[in-house]
Amino acid sequence: MEKYLKYSIVFLVLVFAGYGVITGLTGALPVILSANPYFFAMAVLFFLLSIVLWIIPWALLLKNNKKVTFWNSIIVGFSCVYGALTPVQVGSEALRSIKAKEHFGVSYSQSISAAMVVKGLKFFMLTVLSSLVVWVVLLETQLSIVALFGLLSGFSVIILASALFLLPLNKKIGLMISAIFGELGKIWRGFLVLKKYFYEYSNYLQVVPKKNFLKVLVLSGASLLFEFFALYYCFFALSVPIELFPLAFLFIIISILERTPVLPRGVGLVEAAGFIFLAMPEFSQISLNLSQIAAILILFGVVRLFIPTILSLLTTQIKIKPNKK
Repeated sequence: MEKYLKYSIVFLVLVFAGYGVITGLTGALPVILSANPYFFAMAVLFFLLSIVLWIIPWALLLKNNKKVTFWNSIIVGFSCVYGALTPVQVGSEALRSIKAKEHFGVSYSQSISAAMVVKGLKFFMLTVLSSLVVWVVLLETQLSIVALFGLLSGFSVIILASALFLLPLNKKIGLMISAIFGELGKIWRGFLVLKKYFYEYSNYLQVVPKKNFLKVLVLSGASLLFEFFALYYCFFALSVPIELFPLAFLFIIISILERTPVLPRGVGLVEAAGFIFLAMPEFSQISLNLSQIAAILILFGVVRLFIPTILSLLTTQIKIKPNKK
């Protein structure tokens, strides 16, 4: 846990420095300082709610353990958010599994399996929504090699994660995936860990009540919706009007690039793609100057990266009270 803590703090400092450079080069500081504090606070609130709605399904899938209570699971889940500053946000899942074992006696396998069900369903919705966006981008725009690689790698991660974590709902397919990793283990022994995990994961999915999958799907969809509102209110905060369709287009691009396996939370790629999109009136349907574009992207960066991470680090100081039942 300590290595994730140090890594997150260092990474956050570097991103802050990067944002400072961008702010200076674009002259965005006056625009940022002019932001409506009420709408900015709403953007922060919506993003924090999206995180809570992402944690609740994980807690729901752990409820067969009597030590798991609603508030304790939310505190534990939120205290691990800082670990999301890793490629594909895997650090957050790793931290949650460690803390769930420590506080609730939940096995690593069960905790990670619950997290992967939530991630798989959320990625499934992103796959459906982003398919059209990727198609339009590839047909209508000329992206740089870096931006194209980021977009396609992020999209590939979403598709692969959806498949790996939802196909084992069919136990035969899950065991087949486990067997494939077993064969790959002959080449590299690291795959044997995945063989064991997918065997256990396939069995885990069979004992989860089917109604819980629907609840997780609804809550994951609500989490995505609140993320969208957070982005929307960043535009409101800077008094920049934007239509719903181009905003949804931008949101999906950001969601894809956040999952790229190259950079933690897609930092750099998200801002670059956002700049390209907002600088093209034929797509964004609005005309913005350089300072406004930089201010919007930096404001949303603060909302999605800085505030949740800082609050998560503070939450690690909260002591979990044992369940008295």
